[in-house]
Amino acid sequence: MKYTILSAAIAAVLAAPAGAVAASDADIAGMRQALESVNRRLDALEQQNQALEAKNRQLEEKNAKLEEANDKQTDQIAQARAKASSSDWASKVTWKGDLRYRHESVDPEEAVTDQLRHRIRARFGLTAKATDTLSGTVQLATNGGNGDPRSTNQTLGSGFDRKGVGIDLAYVDWKAAEGVNLLLGKMPQPFQKVADYFYDGDITPEGAALRFARGSFFASVYGFWLQESATASDANVLGAQVGIKQKLGDTMTVTGALGYYDVGAVQNEVTFAAAPCTVAVNNAFFGGSATTPANGNRVSNVGGCRRLLNDFNVFDVLGQVDLKLGSLPFSVFAQYAQNRDADDQDTAYAGGFTLGRASDPLTWELGYTYQKAEADALFGQFVDSDFGGGFTDSEGSVFKVGFAPTKNWVINGTYFMNDRFIDNPIAVGGVPTTSLGYDRYQIDFNVRY
Repeated sequence: MKYTILSAAIAAVLAAPAGAVAASDADIAGMRQALESVNRRLDALEQQNQALEAKNRQLEEKNAKLEEANDKQTDQIAQARAKASSSDWASKVTWKGDLRYRHESVDPEEAVTDQLRHRIRARFGLTAKATDTLSGTVQLATNGGNGDPRSTNQTLGSGFDRKGVGIDLAYVDWKAAEGVNLLLGKMPQPFQKVADYFYDGDITPEGAALRFARGSFFASVYGFWLQESATASDANVLGAQVGIKQKLGDTMTVTGALGYYDVGAVQNEVTFAAAPCTVAVNNAFFGGSATTPANGNRVSNVGGCRRLLNDFNVFDVLGQVDLKLGSLPFSVFAQYAQNRDADDQDTAYAGGFTLGRASDPLTWELGYTYQKAEADALFGQFVDSDFGGGFTDSEGSVFKVGFAPTKNWVINGTYFMNDRFIDNPIAVGGVPTTSLGYDRYQIDFNVRY
C-alpha cells in the first residue's frame, strides 16, 4: 500500500510544470520525508493488524476447544444423570431368596410302612420402595402343585415333571406414622411368635393388618379373609396382640405378649364329605380325610357330612427371655392358649429353649420344644404341618440341631417324637386306638441369596 501512495505522489510531481518542479525541490524532499513517515506508520499498522489476526486465530482455536470441551462435559453430565437415575432405581429395590433341599422320613405308628422322600423349597422375591413411606413386596415360592397354604415344599420323584410355583407374598406396606405400619394383601404373619408349633410358618394370611411399635411396646390388629363365598357367610379371622419387649442390662431381653383371634363362620361347616353327603366341603378347611376330617378338631357326623363341632375364639399368652450363656446366645420360651368356645379339650401349651445360633460361618445351635395341643384348643388348619402330621390332639417333643459351614449356608436336623389322637381314638384295623406314635426326621440344606 505504501508503494501505491509513493507512486501517486511522484506522478503528481512529474505532471506539474517544469518551473514549478524546479522551484519546489525542497518541497519534494519534505514530501518524501512525509511519505516515508506515513509508510513507517503503515508498516506499524500492518504489523499490528497481523498480530491481531494471529490473536484472533488463537482465540478462535481456543473457543473451538472450549466448545468441544463444553459438549463433552454436557455429554458427561447427561451420562452421569442417567447413571444416577439408574442407580437411584436400583437402590429402591431389594432382592431376596432362599433354596432348601430336604431329606425326610415320616413314620406314623398306624401306617403299614413309613415314607422316605426328598423335597425342595424355593422362594424368590423383591421389595420395591415407591416413596419414603410406601413399599410393595412380591414373592414367588414352590407350592407342591396343590396350593397347600401350610407348605411350600415340592416332593421330588414325579416323572421329572415341572414343579409348581405360586404367589407366596403380594402386599403393600405403608408407614402411616412413626412406628405405625399398615399392611394390605397377602402378607407375612403380623404378630409376635416363639419357636413352637401353634401356627405354621409357611402360612401367608390375606387381608389387612395394622402394626405398632414404639419403645418397648408393640401391638397389632388384623383381619384376614379365610374363605369368600357368594352363597354363604365368608369365613374370616379377626385378631389382635399387645406386648412388651424390654432390654434388661447388657445381655438380657424379655418379651411378653397377649393375643386373641376369632375364626368366624366355620362352626357347623362341612369339613369332609362322603356318600350320602351331597354338601360341598367348605374351602376354609384345607386338608383332612375320613379319619381326620378337620386336622384334629372334633366334628359331628350328620348324614355322612363331617361338620366342625366348635367355634374358635382363642386367647394366648407367650413369653421369651433372650440372654447369653458365656459367649453363646440362649433363648427360653413358653406359650399357652385356650379356646373359650369349646367346653373341653380346649387347652394348648408349649415350651423350650435354643442354645447358640447357626448364622455366621462355623457357628451352631441346639434346640428343644415340648408341646401339647388338645383337640379343640387351636384351629386345626393353622397348626404346624410337621408337628404330629399337622393335627391337634397331639403332644410330644422336637429336637433340633443346626450348623453353618459358611456364610448363607445352614445345615439343619430336626426330629419329631410325637403322639397323636391322645384323647380321641381313630380306628386302626377296626379297633379304636389312642396315643399313636408319630416319628419324623428332616435333614435340611438351606442356602440364602
